[in-house]
Amino acid sequence: MNNGKRHYISLAGFSKYFEWENKEDLNRACKEFLVSRNELENFKNRCNKKYSIYSNDDHIVPFDLLQYYPKDINAIPILIENIGHMGKKSGLEEIPKVIEIIKENG
Repeated sequence: MNNGKRHYISLAGFSKYFEWENKEDLNRACKEFLVSRNELENFKNRCNKKYSIYSNDDHIVPFDLLQYYPKDINAIPILIENIGHMGKKSGLEEIPKVIEIIKENG
């Protein structure tokens, strides 16, 4: 039981727009995905603890944006090297750190 506490775990999160070359579908999705500054501020105030997990070799989101995101949302940054964008294409379907955070905050 979390006693009303709200926690957030981001995987490869970003808060700034960027574009991929020759990938209009991804560029359109990126524009629709991002939230406004007001929405971001509201979010920051609603979550007690925030974690931002990212990798140094993400093939989708630029590393500088991944590094900036935890600062932008006042999150605990967690760099896990060499796990790409996390998922089947990266050969990673389970992230032990996520399970650890959930258990710690459960």
